[in-house]
Amino acid sequence: MYDMIIRNGYIVDGSGRGIFKADLGIQGEKIIKIGSLEDKTAGKVIDAKGKYVTPGFIDPHTHADITVLYAPEMEAQLRQGVTTAVTGNCGHGMAPIGTEVLRGPFMNMEFINEVSPSYFDLFPMYLPKEASARALEKIYGIELDWTDFASFNRKCEKCRPGCNLVPLAGYSAIRNAVMGRDCMREAAPDELKRLEELTEECMRQGAFGLTTGRDPNYIPGFYASTDEMERMLKITARYGGIFASHTYNFNREGRQDRMGGYKEMFELGRRADIRTHVSHVHVLRMADNDKGALKAAKKTIELFEQVAREGLDLSYDIIPSPFVADFTVPYFAFYLKPLVLISGSRKHLAENFRYPDFRVMVRHIIKAGMMSFFNPDSPSNWFSAFCILGHKEKRFTGKTFTECAAELKTDPLECMMELFSRDPDMSANMVTPDFTEANDFLCSHKWAMPCSDSFTFSKETNLTGNEEMPLYPNATTVSFIPRFLKRQGKEKLAWSVYHASGYVAERFGIEERGKLAEGYYADIVILDYDSLKSYDMEPQPLQNPEGIEYVLVNGSIVLEDKLLLGGRRGKVLAKSVK
Repeated sequence: MYDMIIRNGYIVDGSGRGIFKADLGIQGEKIIKIGSLEDKTAGKVIDAKGKYVTPGFIDPHTHADITVLYAPEMEAQLRQGVTTAVTGNCGHGMAPIGTEVLRGPFMNMEFINEVSPSYFDLFPMYLPKEASARALEKIYGIELDWTDFASFNRKCEKCRPGCNLVPLAGYSAIRNAVMGRDCMREAAPDELKRLEELTEECMRQGAFGLTTGRDPNYIPGFYASTDEMERMLKITARYGGIFASHTYNFNREGRQDRMGGYKEMFELGRRADIRTHVSHVHVLRMADNDKGALKAAKKTIELFEQVAREGLDLSYDIIPSPFVADFTVPYFAFYLKPLVLISGSRKHLAENFRYPDFRVMVRHIIKAGMMSFFNPDSPSNWFSAFCILGHKEKRFTGKTFTECAAELKTDPLECMMELFSRDPDMSANMVTPDFTEANDFLCSHKWAMPCSDSFTFSKETNLTGNEEMPLYPNATTVSFIPRFLKRQGKEKLAWSVYHASGYVAERFGIEERGKLAEGYYADIVILDYDSLKSYDMEPQPLQNPEGIEYVLVNGSIVLEDKLLLGGRRGKVLAKSVK
C-alpha cells in the first residue's frame, strides 16, 4: 500500500524527452513507482485524468532568503507550482554576518525606518547590525543569532519554509562580513585572505555556488576587483559550485554598457574555469522599439553563443514577462519618497511642483548628491528607463521621461516635475516597453530558464506601509510559471517543463529534484494546461494564476483543488561536499 497514488495523468517528467500516461506512487517523501498501479491501493488517491503531472518547478533566481524568516509561507510561489527557490542571488544574502552590518536590501520599510530613518535612502544595501537586531526582535520577534552561512540556513530550516530553499553564497554578504561599513574600496591583503577563508567556509557549509552584483549601486560587490573575484571563483569551482551574477548595466565611468557587463562576467568565468550563469537577462535600455529590442536580444545571444564556442559552460535565467520591474509600483510617487514625506501627500507634492522655487529646491537637492538617479547631468540617470504606464494625459502613456522631455522641449527633470504636477497619481516604473517578441526569443533558447526575481511576501503586502506611496511584490512573484508555460505553447510543454525544473536542477547541482523519477523527492504539480492563465500583463497584475490544481512538497499536499492547505513542508538544501 502506498501513501499516495496519482492516477491517469499525463506525465511530463522534467527530462524534456516527452509526455506519457502513467500512475505515480508515493511513499513518505519520495516517488517510489511510475507505471501502472491500477491494482494498488493508497491512503490518498488523486485522479489526474486529462491533467498534466509535472515536477515541482524550481525558481533559479529569488531573494527568498532575505524575507523567509518573517514571511515563511511562500504562498505566491506555491500557488504557481514552485516547490524550490534558489536564494542568495545578485551578491545579496543574510549570511555570513560580521560585527558591523546586516545585509538588508528590499526589507519592509517599517523595519528600515526603525533601524535607520532616512528621507533619501529608498532601499539601503546594508544596515547597522545592533540596531537591526533590536528591530528584528521588536517588529518580528526574530533573534539575530546567526553568524555563518550554516547557522543562518539552520534558522531558515527551523522556520519551516513553504518551499525548499537552495542557498547560494552572496559575495556582497561575504565582503560586508569582512570589511563592515568600510567596504567601498579594494580589499587589503589581509582582508583578501579572510575573504577567501569565508568563501571556502560557505562552500564547505553547503552553498551551491557564489553570486555577485556588479552594478555601481550594488554595494560592496561593485568594489571587488577582477583579481579578487577570480580568487573567490576559483575556490567556488574547486567545490563544484556555480557562478551566478547580476552583471553590470553601468560601467565604472557611469555609462550604460550591458554588453560590457556580460563580457566582464564571461572573462571571470573563463579565468576560474567555472560553470557560469547569467542572472535575469533582459534588453532594458538597449532599445526604444520592438524591432530594436529583438535586434538587441539577438545580439545578446550571439555573444553568449560565441563565448560558449570558446569553451565557457553557460546558462541564464530570464523573467518571462517583458515588464522587468522589481516591484509593482502603483504610483510614481514611490520614487519621490523624500518629496512626498516633505509635502505630506501625493496631491500636496503635485501642488508644490507648481511653485518655481520648489522646483529650484529639488534641483539643489539632486545636485547635492541626494536622489542622484534624477540628475539630468549624470549619464547613469534613470529617466530613459522609466516608462510612463498611466497618466491623465494619455499622450504621455507608454513613453519615457526622456521622450516626453523632447516633446515638451525641456530637460527630463523639469519634465518629470511637470507631469507629476498635472497628475499626482501617475504611474511609471523601470520597465521595458512591451517587447514581447524579444522576451519570447530570449525565453526560448536552450540555455534559458524562467525566474521570478522575487521575495516571499504575499501579493497583498504593501512594503512601505504608506498608502501615499505603496509598493507591492512584482507580478512575476505570483505568475511567472504560467506565463512561461503558456507563451512557449502546448506543443513545447515537455521542453518548457524541463527548462523550469530538470534543467535548473542540473545546472545548480540540485540532487533528486526537478524530475519525476523513482527515488526522487515527491515535489509534484498537477495542472490543467488549457486553464493556465497569468495576469502579469493585465491592468490588475497581482492576481493568483489559474490552472495549478495540486502541489506537493516533499510528498505532502500543500495545495489541493486550488486551495492552500497551510502546510509548510519545505527544506533548506545543502550541496554535497566531496
